[in-house]
Amino acid sequence: AYQGVEVVGGLAQAGQTASVVHVWHTPGGVTLTQAIAPVPGWSGEVPHILLPADFGGQDVAGAAMLGMSLRLVALLSKNYRVTAAGWGQVAGRPARVVTAMRPGGGLAARFWLDRATTLPLRRQTFDAAGHLVSDAAFIQVRLGLPVARPAVAARPWGDPLAPAQLTALRARGWPLPGPLPADLALLDARQEITHAGRVVDLDYSDGLCLVSVFVQRGHLPLQMSGWTEVVLRGRQVYVDDSAGQGLAWSAHGFVYTVVAAAPEQTVGQVVAALPYDSNPGFMARLARGLHRLWSWLSP
Repeated sequence: AYQGVEVVGGLAQAGQTASVVHVWHTPGGVTLTQAIAPVPGWSGEVPHILLPADFGGQDVAGAAMLGMSLRLVALLSKNYRVTAAGWGQVAGRPARVVTAMRPGGGLAARFWLDRATTLPLRRQTFDAAGHLVSDAAFIQVRLGLPVARPAVAARPWGDPLAPAQLTALRARGWPLPGPLPADLALLDARQEITHAGRVVDLDYSDGLCLVSVFVQRGHLPLQMSGWTEVVLRGRQVYVDDSAGQGLAWSAHGFVYTVVAAAPEQTVGQVVAALPYDSNPGFMARLARGLHRLWSWLSP
C-alpha cells in the first residue's frame, strides 16, 4: 500500500510533456490516479491510457506505470537482460538501480527500486536509438497503511473476456489478434457494451512496453476533429493531436484504436501487423464517430 505524487514525463516522439499525478494504491484494489497540474515550464498533459489487469485495471496518466506484477517481471526477464547497476535515491528514499538491456545491446529501461520494499520509485524507458521515451518518478511517497483514498467509485474498464469468449468472437468475424510483434504478449482482454455497440480492449506487453488495441464495428467519419491524418508504415492512419499516443483507422468494417506507452518503432510494428483497407474511399465513409470511444478512454 502506498500513496504519493509522481512527475510523469511524456513520450519523446510526442514532444516534451509532463504532468504531476497523485496516486493511491491498496493491495488487491484499483489504483487511483488524478492529475494535479502540469509541470512548470512544460506544455500539455499526458493523456490517460488503460492499463490491463496486471496493473490493477486502472486508468493512469501517461507512463505512470510504476507497479510491476509477477507476470510482467517474468516477461521483462524473458525479453531483456536485467541487472543491478548500483544505488541511488528517489523522493528521499534509498533505491537500488536496475537496468533492462535489449538482447542485441542497448539500454531499454532503468528502474529505481525502494531498498526496503522493492516498490519502483522511478522508471525511465528508452527507444532503440537510446533516446528517452518516458520518465515517471515519485517526488513524494508514503508507504504502508492507511491510504487516504479519495471517496470515488472506481472499477476496471469493461468486463473480462475469457479465452473461450475470445474464440467465439473470432468465429463471428471479430479480428482479435493474439501475440503481436516486438514480443508483445496478450495480457488481458475486456469488453464494454455501449450505445454504439461492443468495444473490445486487448492489452499487450513485453514486460516493459504497453499497447492497448481497441476494436469496434464501424467506420471512421469523413472528418476527425482533434486528429491528424498521417502515413505510418505506408498506411494512412489518424493520430491524436493531444500527444500522439492514440492512432486510429478503419479496416473491413471495424475501427481500430491503438493507445501505446511504447517507442515509435514498436507502435509502427503493431500497426503494420493489424488489418488495413488500402481503398482510399473506404476511409471516407460516414459512420459512427470515434470521438465517443476516445471520450471513454480519457476521463
